[in-house]
Amino acid sequence: MMNNTPVTLKFLAEKLKMSVSTVSKALNNYPTINEYTKQRVQELARELHFLPNKSAINLKEKKSHLIGIILPNLLDHFFTRSIYGVEQFATQNGYNVIISQSHDDLEREIQSANRLLRNRVDGLIVAISKNTQDFAHLNQFENMGIPVVYYTRNPSFNLNCHKVLGNTFQGCYQATKFLIDRGHQKIAYLGGPKMINFTHDRFNGYINALKDNQLPFSSQLVAYTDFDPENTISAIKKLFTDTENVPTALVAFKEPILFDAIKYLKSINYPNVNEIECIGFGNNSFISYLSSPPIASIEENPESVGTNAIKLLLQLINREIDIRNYQKIMVDCKLIVHG
Repeated sequence: MMNNTPVTLKFLAEKLKMSVSTVSKALNNYPTINEYTKQRVQELARELHFLPNKSAINLKEKKSHLIGIILPNLLDHFFTRSIYGVEQFATQNGYNVIISQSHDDLEREIQSANRLLRNRVDGLIVAISKNTQDFAHLNQFENMGIPVVYYTRNPSFNLNCHKVLGNTFQGCYQATKFLIDRGHQKIAYLGGPKMINFTHDRFNGYINALKDNQLPFSSQLVAYTDFDPENTISAIKKLFTDTENVPTALVAFKEPILFDAIKYLKSINYPNVNEIECIGFGNNSFISYLSSPPIASIEENPESVGTNAIKLLLQLINREIDIRNYQKIMVDCKLIVHG
């Protein structure tokens, strides 16, 4: 009489009086299993018409062909463009992408990480939230042999990691130098969230350009915003109300805060607002439609940042680069002069 119960690994293991993992390794031709054992297991499997359960993924052998991505916000044009770069390359290489947004919230980032781990992603690309200082939820991937690539936001607390970053130091240096060469002596810097967990490369680019061109640094000319409009306005007030030290030019962390700044200055009828020369990171496509565009933009090449992140991740997944051989890839920015 035929028995219709499916033959499982467990059933084979009981029959052969071996452990399930030995049977599994023998079926997958592991070098650590001796030939005699392999032969016994494989013969019985053939005899009983054993079919391996594809969904019971043997993590070491089979891939899910899924890549997880955690980023703060898809409304941020930089991330939208970077995802374009990731997806193009992933698709060409037979991978699907799962995107998760943290909205710059650590709890959400931890939940996303755990969800992607349960989805058995083969690798993870992450732009950390502004509050990420502890990396336990991300380190668990690497502990399981799943590579992680940090991109666009440099986790300064995490020295041993793979990262792909825009060279914002060079971008901000070029922008500041460009304004100095146009004769500006008082150049303000409007920074993003003042966070301790990722490096302030833009600000360092600004300071170094001043120093290399013998211009004094003044803390009065520096303000930070958390990206919300009220915060940006109080930063602008700090920069533009000191009559002694009025900036004639401005470099901003991101173009949206630059536009908030200009809008506010116009709303209070700030004198000579149109003479202030401004440069921000982003190079948004709508700038070409503006009647008075900023003097220049810093193009961060987000597509290239994304492509470099996924290329590195696939090299790690395919073991072309050892997971502990930590890589740092920098993508250059470019100053685009408008008008």
